Amino acid sequence: MNTLSSRIVLGTCLVSTSCAPGGRNAYFEQTYFPASHNFAFRGTFPAVDGLFNAFDYGHAILYESLWRSPHTSRDALDDRQFRFITTKLLRKPPAVPLDETAIAPEWAKLAPEAVEMFEWAHMLHRQLYDIWADDRISPGEKDSKVMQIVRYYRSRPAVAFSSTPKSMTLMEGQPYSLSFRKRFPTYNGLIWSYHWLQMGLYDALMTRATPSERKSHVAAVVDQFWQMLDSSGSNLPTTMPQSAAIAPCFSARYPEAAIIFDNLHSFHDVVSDILADLSIPRHRKRQEILFAASRYRDSTSNVTSVDEWRSMSIAMGIRQMGGEPAVPRGCN
Repeated sequence: MNTLSSRIVLGTCLVSTSCAPGGRNAYFEQTYFPASHNFAFRGTFPAVDGLFNAFDYGHAILYESLWRSPHTSRDALDDRQFRFITTKLLRKPPAVPLDETAIAPEWAKLAPEAVEMFEWAHMLHRQLYDIWADDRISPGEKDSKVMQIVRYYRSRPAVAFSSTPKSMTLMEGQPYSLSFRKRFPTYNGLIWSYHWLQMGLYDALMTRATPSERKSHVAAVVDQFWQMLDSSGSNLPTTMPQSAAIAPCFSARYPEAAIIFDNLHSFHDVVSDILADLSIPRHRKRQEILFAASRYRDSTSNVTSVDEWRSMSIAMGIRQMGGEPAVPRGCN
C-alpha cells in the first residue's frame, strides 16, 4: 500500500497534555482528504514528486544536525551535506515520502508539534498539486476542489498555519533572527530553492495550455531549479521566496493558500534560527519553537494586510528570490 495513502486518520498521539482525538492539543497524524484526484501529480510528474521526498530529508537532517550538535561546523552543512543532497540525493530521490522520525529522531522528540505542522502543510501542497495535475477536472471545478482541500487543512487548528499574512518582524525581528543564514548561508539558500520550486510549480500547472504543454512548463521550472543547484551556491536565492512574487497566478486565485505557504516557509526559517542561535540555552529551545509556532497559527499576532503582503512580496525583489519562473504569463 502507498506510504501516504496508508496513513491512519486518527493515529498515535505524538505528544499532548490532553490526547483526546480532535482536541486542540492532539498532534495525531491525518491522511489526505478522500478524492479521486489524490496522487495525480505523482502519476503525471513522478520525477518532480520524488524531489519533494528529498526536500523532506533536507529539512529533517538540518534540524537533527543543529539539535544534536549545536556547534555544527559550517563545513558540515554548507559543504558535506550540501554536496550530498545536490549531487546524490536530489539526482536519485526517494520514490516514496520519508519518515521524518527515522531521519531525525531527536528533532522529532524535541518538537513533535512542529513536525506535524510541517507535515500537514506539506500534505496541503501535494493535494493542491494533485488537483491541478488532474486533467479530468475542469478549470471551473478546480476552484471548488481547492477550497474544499483548504477547508480540510484548516479543520485542524492545532497544527494549521494561519491564512492571515504575518509581518516580517516575526521572522526577521526576533533576538534569534538571521542566526541560521549567517552561520550556514549556502544551506539556507538550498532550503529557499526548495521553496522557490514548490511555489513556481503552481503557475506552471495553472497556465492555459494542453497537457503536453503543461508538462513542458513544469520541466522548464525544474530546469531552472537545477541551474540554481549547479551553480555551487552562487545562484541560490538570497531572499526568502514569496508566493505573490514567484506564483502570481496562484496567489491571486488562491490567496488563502498562498499566505499559508508563506507562513509555513517563514516558520521553517524561524525553527532553523532558534536551533542555530547559540545564545538560546538548550533547555529553552523547545519553548521558543512552540511559542513561535503558536504565533504562526493564530490570526491576531504580528499580522499585516493582504495588500501589504502583496506589496512586500514584490518589493523584496524577485531576482534575489531565485528569479522569475520560466512560465508563460496568462492564468488559466
